[in-house]
Amino acid sequence: MRTMKKFFYILFTGTSALSYGQEIIPFPDISENHEAVYNTLETIDDKNYALYTEDYQRALRIVDLEIEQVSNDLQNESVQERLTSLQNKKADLLKKKAALLEEAQLVEDLHKFY
Repeated sequence: MRTMKKFFYILFTGTSALSYGQEIIPFPDISENHEAVYNTLETIDDKNYALYTEDYQRALRIVDLEIEQVSNDLQNESVQERLTSLQNKKADLLKKKAALLEEAQLVEDLHKFY
């Protein structure tokens, strides 16, 4: 009899805990994207540079243009030394872009908190 009471107690508390323990799935923060649309800010490719400050937008556009130019030069180059040099330059530019994006994201995060 005592084990039956324990069983029902555990069953009751377990089912009530399940009904209260719903998983909360947060919605993604799309407010920044809406700001870009409503303010008719320019978005570039699949990366929304409009989310970052104007300085970072300019810097990222310049780096993107340099990467594109180096990629075009790579396609037209046949000398091995020059190919290696251009590949190294492109790798450096990609690292620079990644660092800029990371820094711009940190600045955006700081602006959200203040």
